Amino acid sequence: MKTGRWLTRTGSVLLFLTGIGHGTRIVQLQKMIADSGMKAPLDAILKGCWLVFSGEMVALAVIATVASAMAGGGRFVLICAATMIFNAGLLLYLVGPFFGVYVSAVVALFFLAGGWMQAKQAA
Repeated sequence: MKTGRWLTRTGSVLLFLTGIGHGTRIVQLQKMIADSGMKAPLDAILKGCWLVFSGEMVALAVIATVASAMAGGGRFVLICAATMIFNAGLLLYLVGPFFGVYVSAVVALFFLAGGWMQAKQAA
């Protein structure tokens, strides 16, 4: 059980830091939007999606950490893993292979292993 929690928390720290770093890149995104000449409302939609995705990463990290401390929380960690697998697949399809896809996949593996170990212990 301790190993499962350790794996989940490692993935959570990685995801939390990635989410914070992603959110701070909004300044670079605004410069790219200005340079590209993108007009309203697309610029606002892009900035909103960018910040929502950053928030999702931070929230998933917190949810996985809290769930790993709960009895029977392994199932919730597995749901977080499924979310990260979906994110990685969607990013791979829409953007192609890049650092964000790899981080999402690694975090998904940490959550999958940690959640599976916790769920197996609870059963």
